[in-house]
Amino acid sequence: MGEIRILGIVPARAGSKGVPNKNIRPLHGRPLLHWAAEALLNAQGPDTCLCSTDSEIIADCARDIGLEVPWLRPAELAADESSTVSVIEHALTSYQQQGEHFSHVVLIQPTSPTVLSKDIERAIQLAIDEKADTVITGFHSTHVHPSLMYSINSAQQVEWLLPASERKSRRQEFSRIFIRTGLVYVARTQLILEHHSLYGERIVSLEIPERRSLTIDTEEDFLSAEKILEQMTHEG
Repeated sequence: MGEIRILGIVPARAGSKGVPNKNIRPLHGRPLLHWAAEALLNAQGPDTCLCSTDSEIIADCARDIGLEVPWLRPAELAADESSTVSVIEHALTSYQQQGEHFSHVVLIQPTSPTVLSKDIERAIQLAIDEKADTVITGFHSTHVHPSLMYSINSAQQVEWLLPASERKSRRQEFSRIFIRTGLVYVARTQLILEHHSLYGERIVSLEIPERRSLTIDTEEDFLSAEKILEQMTHEG
């Protein structure tokens, strides 16, 4: 596979529609950004840990905990419609111009404060051991199964998500179904730069507990995160 060099990146722009100043808002006594950043910085594997942001305030917050912020993200990469992949591409090409090259990228969202260093380490190891293009995280869904799901068309008729041949009527027959969560992504740099995507042909998954699958987008999510982090703190 060649030399393994890993760029850990935490994208954190200033704009946020759901919760203003979300990335630096205090959560359980610390800025939201710090939880994901700390997990990344303490993980074994990443060679460089970067925060990509368009905000000097967020940049200072990121530097306070130890992330590199060598430049501010261009305005065109900080709009609502800007893709995460384009932000990662900008970071990779910026480092390449300085003679630094990476084989993999680890993406950690600041809105995932329950991510742990061990999640990151396991995802990296999985990417290497399985020669994966992409590693995602997901949790086992114990409540909802596609066999039970349907939509309603314009004629107000039920349209099952799965064809009849794949639907099961008894829960004992349900296959294990996982729901993707944005806790950790690992992707090959070549995939990102050549195909402009985080998703390659060989995708493998790391299972994480459902309790830690939270992504913060709303005020209610902040309240939930407070409770989860309080429990995690007591559990050590």
